Amino acid sequence: MVVCTASNAAYGQGLDFLKFNGTMVAVGIPEGDAQPIANADPAKLIIRQLSVVGSAVGNRKEAIETVDMAARGIVKTHFKLEKMDKLTEVFKAMDEGKLQGRVVLDLSG
Repeated sequence: MVVCTASNAAYGQGLDFLKFNGTMVAVGIPEGDAQPIANADPAKLIIRQLSVVGSAVGNRKEAIETVDMAARGIVKTHFKLEKMDKLTEVFKAMDEGKLQGRVVLDLSG
């Protein structure tokens, strides 16, 4: 899993999405004061054999390979579709760090 957001909450939630022996790559730099990843307790990391690594660089070839993995179904996107009238509730959940994955707003009606 690659976390590209500047949200501290996303890093904590990211560990819960990993499978056994999974790796979370931190790319986005969280805003505000530096703080530890919320769910990164040693027992969880050891029992599930999880890894957290950081990456400050990447190149075009690596970006193409990543998009190719998504196209082949190796990367799964976690999202929820919401109507536009739920916008206030979506922003509230986002502000409280309660969103898991992404929310896509349906602008069709």
